[in-house]
Amino acid sequence: MGITMVLTDRNFNTSFFEVAGGGDPILYQHLFLRIEYIPLSVLVIHKKNNKSFNFASFYHKFKEYYPNFKQPNPEFLEWFIGFSEGEGSFILAKRGDLAFVITQSTTDVRSLNYIKDNICFGKVIKQSVKQNTHRFIIQDIKNLYLICLLFNGNMVFPTRKARFLTFLCSLNEKLLKKNLATITPLDVCVTPSLKDGWLSGITDGEGCFTCSILSNNSGYRFRYILTQKWEVNKYILEHVLSLLDTYLVEGCVVPHSVNNVWELRVNGVKNCKGLFKYFDEYMLITKKKDSYLKWKLLHSRLVNKDHLNKDTRLELIELAKEINKTVV
Repeated sequence: MGITMVLTDRNFNTSFFEVAGGGDPILYQHLFLRIEYIPLSVLVIHKKNNKSFNFASFYHKFKEYYPNFKQPNPEFLEWFIGFSEGEGSFILAKRGDLAFVITQSTTDVRSLNYIKDNICFGKVIKQSVKQNTHRFIIQDIKNLYLICLLFNGNMVFPTRKARFLTFLCSLNEKLLKKNLATITPLDVCVTPSLKDGWLSGITDGEGCFTCSILSNNSGYRFRYILTQKWEVNKYILEHVLSLLDTYLVEGCVVPHSVNNVWELRVNGVKNCKGLFKYFDEYMLITKKKDSYLKWKLLHSRLVNKDHLNKDTRLELIELAKEINKTVV
């Protein structure tokens, strides 16, 4: 609503926010920048609406733009939204250029090519030789329109949705100037479930599988961690944890040592076992998949009590070091 009112003020001479025309500039803060007051509203949205992913608008336009291409399947789109909420950026350049970008290490450029091959548009380019990174990038108006249809009303984290709506406002302004149809902003958040690929996507972006084994005794730490910034997003982590209870997974959502960062933590082989049911069905795509498979192997070795034997414990220590190791 706030975005639409700004656009009509800018392009059709209304006066919702213009003081000279009797408008109230403070109204914008109440309509659009109400993120300070989101925690309660997020709770209400998720508990009452329980909104799921809806790709109807995206599919309709995709078929119009690319009639000869196979449409991306819903599971990929769910994963892609989750991954983008962790790794993606909606960029508004000072000179007015717009872009959607996902940056990854060149060692994992295959994940960017996977995205391009499945979504059927955008391009993968070398970003930095020095930093050894590649980018998946969309810059043209046609495909930005399409990607915005995908994300509009289909995002989970409130802060990511707020950034997207700012981006959508700028895209709509460009569309209006070209006398093209705009996209009506949807100010809602999706409630993820264990029957969609979102958790796999956000784990590929922000999750971590860890195992540390002591060399001088039988102690070890076995964990799954999902991290997110801003307290307003904390409820989403709590919601995910409540879903995992279905698989007998117990955990906690706790503050990180970094201010205003929160972690969903699942500790121990017993609790983590339930995660296999989800991640074996909704597979990870990035190099984190390799870490997950090694983590899962370590789980079976720990259950088998191989850590209690001095010789096999040294073997497990080396295997644990391979988890999350950057491949050169």
